[in-house]
Amino acid sequence: MTENQSLFSSTWNDASEEDVMYTRLSIPALLALIFGLTSFLVFMTPWFFFLSILGIFLSFVAIISIGKAEGGLTGLRFAQLGLCSSIISLTAVAILWPSYQYGVRLEADRFFRIWFDALQHDNIPLAKGLTSPYWERPASDKPEEWWKKQYENNFLHKSIHSYTDNKLIRVLLALGDKAKVSYYKTLSVTTSDEKDTVVTLYAVSFPNDNGETETFFVKMIGKRSFPSGDIKSAGWALEGIPTVVVPDELKSIAQTPKNKTGETKIETDHNHHHHDHDHNHDHDHDHDHHHHH
Repeated sequence: MTENQSLFSSTWNDASEEDVMYTRLSIPALLALIFGLTSFLVFMTPWFFFLSILGIFLSFVAIISIGKAEGGLTGLRFAQLGLCSSIISLTAVAILWPSYQYGVRLEADRFFRIWFDALQHDNIPLAKGLTSPYWERPASDKPEEWWKKQYENNFLHKSIHSYTDNKLIRVLLALGDKAKVSYYKTLSVTTSDEKDTVVTLYAVSFPNDNGETETFFVKMIGKRSFPSGDIKSAGWALEGIPTVVVPDELKSIAQTPKNKTGETKIETDHNHHHHDHDHNHDHDHDHDHHHHH
């Protein structure tokens, strides 16, 4: 500072007006930070992964534009923070989400096998109860009382007859331990509104009257949800009665007759024999509620 300049002079630092540079905040940098921080919503649902992708894209746009501006733009730290946040959230969902889905598939498999096992061991109360989550499921640990309630209530009486008249139910009851149930493949695992839905195919093999092994495929649909006010104790429920289908990859070679709904008919001479036997067996319940037990 020269002798003629005072502390209050606007040019005391020797900077000319041409040398003064005005800077402004980079809009892409600010947006990158916003998208980067909100990208952690992927821990609630993976559908928010697009926030991570937008955050990464905007971060690079901001970093490049700030570099080209040669000091005319600020917000480099914002862009860097947004980039780090987006990368962390995207990496987390890429690792954790498949692991979550795998765990849900394992839970569904255990649940579906309970249904098969119940029917193979003539436990209709348990099998039918699995169409509701555990907090809505009637107790099936006392079969005598369960059967008594079915026949005391006209609606429940019709419901149980409708259930046991289903062809797949009758076949599994008739085959019992002769049926070998094997996992075939998972068709889908979806999550929406804190509910998981799993669709799985199982192969059911059994020896026919000629000693040959026959196989049909059963599509299971299960829903995993939480009771109201409880986010810790999830429960599974079957969506309706499972159906017999032909896997897409086998449709070209399958020579199985179809019914009007497109579902595979599983009636064979072997099954007709057991169907008639089961029909009489089922109506015996009208005279003896505990016949199955």
